[in-house]
Order: sequence, then C-alpha cells, then structure tokens
Amino acid sequence: LLQTGAYARAVVRATHPLEPQERTDAKVNARLARARLFDDDHSTPEYWAILHESLLRLPILPPEEMAEQLDRIAALAHRHRITPQILPWNCGAHPLMLGTAKVMTFPDAPPLVYTESPYSGDTIDDPTLVKQYRKAYDRLRAAALPPEASLALIEEAAEDYRNGKQRL
Repeated sequence: LLQTGAYARAVVRATHPLEPQERTDAKVNARLARARLFDDDHSTPEYWAILHESLLRLPILPPEEMAEQLDRIAALAHRHRITPQILPWNCGAHPLMLGTAKVMTFPDAPPLVYTESPYSGDTIDDPTLVKQYRKAYDRLRAAALPPEASLALIEEAAEDYRNGKQRL
C-alpha cells in the first residue's frame, strides 16, 4: 500500500523475473489501485506500518526513485494517512522477523490477520492465532522507533538519496 509504481515493479520483477510483462503490469496496477484508498479523505482506515530500517538503507532503485519512494511514505504520514515506525537495523531478534503480517480490525466483524510471502498470501481468522499475531505486533511496535523519530529518519534517508549520500 505504500509503494510507488517503480518500487512495486522492482519487487514484482525480482520475485517473478520470467513472467510476461503484461502479468507484471497487472500486479503493479493492482497494488497501485489498492493504495488509492489513502486518497479518499473520508474513508481512510487507520494504517500503522512498521518498516525495517533496511528498507531505507538498501536501495532497490536508482537514488532518485528511492527518494521518491521514501517521500511517498513521508507525505502519507504528514497527511495523517499512516503512522510509520522504523525498526532499527540493529534491533536483534524481533517478533515477525520471518514474515509480514497485517492485523485488520473492523467495526462490524471479528479481527483478521493477513500474512504474505513472495508467492502467496493467507487470511487468518482463528481467534487464538489472531490474538497471537496481535501480541507479536504490539511487541514489534514497542521495539520500533517512535513515529516522530521514524518519520525524521525516513525524510533523512530520502534527502540522502537525493544528495548522493545514502548510508548503508
């Protein structure tokens, strides 16, 4: 949901390097379409994103496109569409380090967890597992930098890419 077109394309092509261009285009367009939910001022959900610092420091795009990707995240934070937190690169072992999870809560339905790997995704609705994921996510959030410090780090990394001073 936070990816620019260039970043989404790089991720999809890295995962599916031999697929036809039309399939890659469809996947990228689907990702960008889902991200449009942040454009609606009236129905934006609360979205808390915990990103590992390596996503800021290990470029998968040319510097100007990496800056654009990080600027997108910062702009969404400034518009109060998301709350980003950065998990420091040296935090050690942490919850959910072996995968991603989206914890989703709804006003009119039980909570769900969506997990994703490069080749599949799974929705989890078992209350016991959802509770475990929620606790793990809370612990992960506690290990990450505060939102304000995280946003400053994102903006600093974007500026470093713009100025050719990216740090590894």
